[in-house]
This record gives sequence, C-alpha cells and structure tokens, in this order.
Amino acid sequence: MNNEDRILLTMEERLERSARSLAASPEAAAKLVERFSRLPAFQVFFGKPDVDAMYGLTGEFWDYPAVDMGSYYGFTQTFRLAVERDNNFFQLASLGMAMAKKQDPYKPVWGVRMNNAIVLLGLMLLDHAKGRLRPKNIYHCMRMTLGQYLDALANLDFQKNERQDSGREEFLIWREALLKDYGGSIPLEKALAGILGHYITAWQEFDHLDHIIRCIGALSCYLEQEEAGRTLPPEEADRVRHFREALCRYSPELEGWELVEMDKRYLDPCGYYFNLAYEYPDNVPDPGSKDIAPGTLRGQIFLSERDYSPKSLLELAAKSPSPDLQALLEKYVCHERLAFAMREINIAVINLYVLFVEPYLQMGTYCRKNHLG
Repeated sequence: MNNEDRILLTMEERLERSARSLAASPEAAAKLVERFSRLPAFQVFFGKPDVDAMYGLTGEFWDYPAVDMGSYYGFTQTFRLAVERDNNFFQLASLGMAMAKKQDPYKPVWGVRMNNAIVLLGLMLLDHAKGRLRPKNIYHCMRMTLGQYLDALANLDFQKNERQDSGREEFLIWREALLKDYGGSIPLEKALAGILGHYITAWQEFDHLDHIIRCIGALSCYLEQEEAGRTLPPEEADRVRHFREALCRYSPELEGWELVEMDKRYLDPCGYYFNLAYEYPDNVPDPGSKDIAPGTLRGQIFLSERDYSPKSLLELAAKSPSPDLQALLEKYVCHERLAFAMREINIAVINLYVLFVEPYLQMGTYCRKNHLG
C-alpha cells in the first residue's frame, strides 16, 4: 500500500477504534478468555499494596500444590481453599447457591475473608478494565459485552465436557438473572462496575453502624480518661492511639481530627461524639469512574468481622455511655434493612465469583486432567 492510499485517522477515531471489542466472533471471545486465564497471577495486581492486601486474605494458600501463581486460573484455587477452610472444609457447591439459601441473613455468604478477597479481586480487574494498566489481556477481555463473555464461558470446550447437567442448569438460571439486571449488550467493564457499585451501596449500611460504634468507643475511652485523671496505662493509651489511626484510615477527610486527645477536655464530650457519629461521611467514590486512580478504595470497602445480628448490635448500644448515641445506633438497627443489605452484598459477591473465579477453577481442573500448560 502506498502512503497516498493510507487512511489517516484523527486521535479521537484512533481512541474509539482501540476501545472496540476484539470479540468479533464467539471464537475470538473464547480466545480472549483463554489468554486472560493463562496470564501470570501477579500481573493482575496493581503494585505491592494489592499483593500485600490479597496475601493477608489468601496468602496462606499460595504455596499449596493445587495453586499455581503462574496463571490466573491457578490463582483462583486460593479462593476455593479459603472457602473450604472458613466453612469447615465444606466442598464449594456450584455457584454457591446451596450455601446462599441456608445462610444466616446477617453474615456474608462464605465468611468475611472470602467476601473481602472477592471484592479486592473485582477492584483489581476493574482497574485493568479501564485500560490504564499493562498487560492489556484483561483490558481486551473486558471490552467484550457481558453477553459475549457469558457465551464464551458457556461454550468453551472444557465447560461442555466438565459441567454436569444440574450445574449447567444452575448456571443458566444465574445467567438469566444477571442479564435481566444488566443486559447482554453492556460492556463487561460496566457490568463489573455496576456489581461493585451495588456492593458498596449495601456495604455502607454496615459501615454506618461501624462508624457510630467507633464513636461510642471513642467516648468511652474519653470518659475513662476523665475518671482516671487522664492518666492511662500504656496499653490503654495504645488502644486510644490505634482507634484514632483506624478512624483516620477509614476516611481521609477525618485526618487531623483529634478524636481522643490526651491533653484536651470537652465541655460536652457526649455532644461532641454524638455530632461526630451523626455526620457519617458517605461519599465513597464510584469505582467505575474514570477519575478514580488505580489502587483506590481497596480495604476501605472491606466488611468487618463484627457480628451484625440485631441482637448483638442492640447489646452494644445498651453499653453506650450516652443515651443519645444509644438511641442513634438503635435507630439504624433494622432487621429488614440489615438482612436486605447483606443479601445485596452476597448477591454481588456470588456474581463476582461466578464471573471471575468459578469458570477458571474448572479450567484449571481441565488443564491438569489433560496435562495442558
């Protein structure tokens, strides 16, 4: 081709073309999924903070024989092992539906560790989906539509051979529900952002409770100092310092707020901490926003180990040194609302698991059986 025959594209046209899905056919979509599955696991992480965070959740399994950190599908075995360990070695049911139906309405479906590990995985994949990180294998996979991706998962050879009839029927029921919520034509990246957005909305119900409880704890520390003449044993002083640091990490906007100061007295400490508890900072960034830098959120939206059953929360409220703080906490302890929020969290986690973990577990099993690299 002569230079005169070349079509010159504007920058906008070049960007639009590069953003198009490469899944021009079902075969192309399947190839994109396979390339993603063979990606070395550490290329999914965005720097050492991500590695450290995930290691803190599933790192005890990284050296297990069943785990191969040299591939994404080998890495997904760590999630299976975490579920089995935290649920008395319960063999993970297909799609987790059996467990979800029997689940305590105020607890995450597979435990707090699995909940946070899956959410962290979703956030890491979303960073890649925005196209700012290398390698581009994940980005190109995320450019296909949700429908194309689901078709690719269902039609891969190993899925056809390995998935039992009952499991395939369960997958199709789940697929229909997911497509009803998001639509098959939406880019996979947008679907992932939507799932994480639903998770965050539900998570805030529990984080709001945690915020009030932290303020009750801060008031208790303050009043204990008052009674002790503001002289605390070293371990108590450490507890106060750790509390202040934890709350500052919880929200950057709280940095510099002296929640429990060793040398300051409040004329109305109960009023001070009530106002602090009342002003819950609920402006969590949208994970799908292009303005969010890679590595944002992460542990900020993890679920805590707290017992969120209404009975336990009301017992905590009863221990509050402030009637106003007790009433504020009791106001947000609603059986139906908490059960609904945990259900939304569990749906989001199951969706992430079935999209980005369960199929690759099967791929790993298939590769091992057939001695594929």
